[in-house]
Amino acid sequence: MELILGVTGGSGCGKSAFCEALAKEGAHVLDADAVAREVVLKGKPALKELAFEFGEEILTPNGELDRKKMAGIVFADKQKRDRLNEITHKYIIEEIKAWLSANAKGVRVLDVPLLFESGLDTLCDRTVYVLADQKARLSRIVSRDGLSKEDARKRILAQPEGEFYIARADDVIENNEGADIVRLAKNYWLKLEKES
Repeated sequence: MELILGVTGGSGCGKSAFCEALAKEGAHVLDADAVAREVVLKGKPALKELAFEFGEEILTPNGELDRKKMAGIVFADKQKRDRLNEITHKYIIEEIKAWLSANAKGVRVLDVPLLFESGLDTLCDRTVYVLADQKARLSRIVSRDGLSKEDARKRILAQPEGEFYIARADDVIENNEGADIVRLAKNYWLKLEKES
């Protein structure tokens, strides 16, 4: 099976767990969040651009990105968030294209929170939106990231509504509380095999 699959979903929806489960089925998975962390490492051009745009206060004393400080700035201000994405996306897209070229066989999965906003969906043969209700998302974000419920809610509200993804994705996977994400991924993999 040859396929580039883009998987997206808001914070706490379970898209990364879905992608991990697809990897167990044999897919090659690239986590765009990991790429995003790499492109802003100390000494990288993206970090220099961010420091120029947002000021040196986004850096730790040893010159690395202070992720909490950056998140505090951009999750509270859509224009600043858009500017952050504008700066980092070009570097992230470059890395993702290089990965796709280096891994040219089989099912390649791009785990991308901003799949449609970044235009990375145009590189995909098929797209999936992993959906979860706000209760499940809040619980997962608080547990995973150690945020307060209020900060977790702000993060959710800073992201597009489910309708945005549903209107754009080829497939939707519901991952509310109690769902078995491994089973959902296995069933989805079987569906892809049947259709290929």
